[in-house]
This record gives sequence, C-alpha cells and structure tokens, in this order.
Amino acid sequence: MATLARSPVLSALAITLAVAALSCGTCPPVPSVTSIAPGSATAGGSQFLLTVNGNEFRHNSVVKWNGASRVTTFVGTHQLSAAVTAADIAQAGTALVSVFNPPEGSVTSLSGAIGAMSTTPCSGKTSNAVSFTVSP
Repeated sequence: MATLARSPVLSALAITLAVAALSCGTCPPVPSVTSIAPGSATAGGSQFLLTVNGNEFRHNSVVKWNGASRVTTFVGTHQLSAAVTAADIAQAGTALVSVFNPPEGSVTSLSGAIGAMSTTPCSGKTSNAVSFTVSP
C-alpha cells in the first residue's frame, strides 16, 4: 500500500484550518468613560436617566453606580443610558460611575508544541470611574 508524503505547507495549512475552526470566544475590550450627563443632582431628587459617553461599549455593557449594576440601555458603541433611582441620590455625596464589559467566553489558543491547546477564561473589563456629585 502506497503512503502519500505530506508537504510542510500542506501540514501548516491543515493546522491553520483546524485552529480557525475552533469555537473561540473573545475577551471584551476595556471600555472608557469620557463624560456623563447630567454630572450632578440634588439630594432627595427624582429618578432619572444618566447618559454615559465613551468608547468600546457593547450590547451587554453594564453601567455601575458605586460598583452596583444599574439597568442599562445600549445606545451605541459610544453611548449608554442607565436608570438612576431616587434611592441612589437620596443623600449628598459623590458616586463613582463606570462601565463593565462582561466576558464573552474563553479564548482557545495553541501553546507550546503543535496540537497543544489551552483555554484561557476571559474576565470582564471595567472602565475608568467618573465622579457624579449629589449636592445637599
């Protein structure tokens, strides 16, 4: 029985196709907040929608108010809106507003010898924090 010899180019192509066919997730980009509106409110005021402007927002991005998730609406990759409750602004002080991009899955990559794969879980990414002032 005859054996066919494989060329290095054909072997490399087969490995490339095998890697490309893997079901890989993607790690989320790090979002950034450039501005918020409004930037302040009066303590004891009513609930309102906060507009968050920035970069790298996704459909599943979440606005955080002092680290706690708020109901978030995706407007576009550069804008989100979030519901801020009356309880959030009941007392005077400063709140930190940030955006969290949750992980999309895991990334599968080749490491070391050919055929040795590893799966690295992605963690979510949190933006810089912007201050929101609650005046007395």
